[in-house]
Amino acid sequence: MYRNFQHRHHKSNKLSRSNTRIALLEFCEKKYFLNYYTFSLKKIDQKLRETGIINKKIKTLDMWIGEKTHFLISDYLNLLKNKEDTEENINKIKEGLAEEMRYDFDNSKNKNYDEPIFWERGGLCEHYYWEDIDDKLEETIQKVWDNLDKFIQSPWVGKIREYIDLKYPIYIENPKNPDFESMRVDTRWIPELKDVSIMASPDFWIKFSNNKYLILDWKTWKEPEMMLWIPEQLKVYALKTLLRKNRTPELWDVEIETHELYLPSTNTYWGKIQQEDLDDIVKLIIQDVNFQKTFLVDQDPYKNQPVSSTSFSRTQDEEKCKTCPFRKVCEELKTFE
Repeated sequence: MYRNFQHRHHKSNKLSRSNTRIALLEFCEKKYFLNYYTFSLKKIDQKLRETGIINKKIKTLDMWIGEKTHFLISDYLNLLKNKEDTEENINKIKEGLAEEMRYDFDNSKNKNYDEPIFWERGGLCEHYYWEDIDDKLEETIQKVWDNLDKFIQSPWVGKIREYIDLKYPIYIENPKNPDFESMRVDTRWIPELKDVSIMASPDFWIKFSNNKYLILDWKTWKEPEMMLWIPEQLKVYALKTLLRKNRTPELWDVEIETHELYLPSTNTYWGKIQQEDLDDIVKLIIQDVNFQKTFLVDQDPYKNQPVSSTSFSRTQDEEKCKTCPFRKVCEELKTFE
C-alpha cells in the first residue's frame, strides 16, 4: 500500500550547520544559495522563485536510491527490533516500498512542473528535464532491494540482533518523518556555537553499560578509495552524544565507537573516538560557521539573511552542472545578475 507521509518542517530561521550543508557549500556556492535561501529569490523575481522551489524539491535517481534505501533499512530494523523479521515480512516491506516508488515515478513523470503546488511532493530531476528513464525504474527499485539484502547479509545484523536481545537502549532513525528537534546538537555548552543550530542524526545508535556507545551510519554514494581517519560526520554524531550526556565536549570516561557502512559493498570504515577527534570537529564546526556567516547580511546568524546572490560563486566544473537539479533556476538567475 502506498503511504502518504509528510515531513515535520524545521521552523527555526537561525543559521544551521550540518555536514550536508557544508558539503553543498564547498561543492558550489550558488547551489548552496539556491537550496537554502530559495525564499530570497522572491525579491528578484516571483517566477524565478517558483522555479527555484521546484528545483529544490526534485531529486536525481541516485539521490532517490539513497533516500529509499534509508527508508527500507529503517523499516527492516524496526522489524528486527520487534522480532518480526520473517522472510514474509521482509518481502512485504520490500514490495511496499516498490509500490511506493512506482507510484512516485508515475506521479513524477506526469506532473505539470510549470504549475508548482507547494504542498505536493517533489519529482525526479530526470523527468523535470525531459529525460526518458522508463527503462530505469525497475533497475532502480532492484538497487534499493539489493542494498537491503547486502545489509542483511552483513555481520551487522547478527550483532544488532544480539544487542536487542540483551535489551541495550537503541535508536533507529525514522527518515520518513525526521524529528528536527531530536536532531539538534546541544550547543549551549560551546560558547562559540551557542547562536547556531547544528543538526545531526545517525542511522543507528546503541548505548551499552559503562558509558560505552556505538554509532552506525550507512551510505549509498561512491565510497572513498581509502579512509585514513574517522569521517567528519561520525565525529559530529559523537560530539552530539557527548554533549547530551556530559554537557561538555570532554570525553572523560566515555567510549564511543563509530562505523560508516557503504552499500552495496558493505565495506566499513570505523574508529574509536579520541579527544583530539572531538577537539578537531569543534574547531572545524566553528570554522565552517564563520565561513557561512560571510554570506549573511551583517554576518548575523539569527536573522540568517543572505547577501546578494552575486556573492555566491558558481562552480567552474561543468560536470557538476550536468546533473544538478538547480541547473534551470541557476541559468535563469544569470539574467538578473
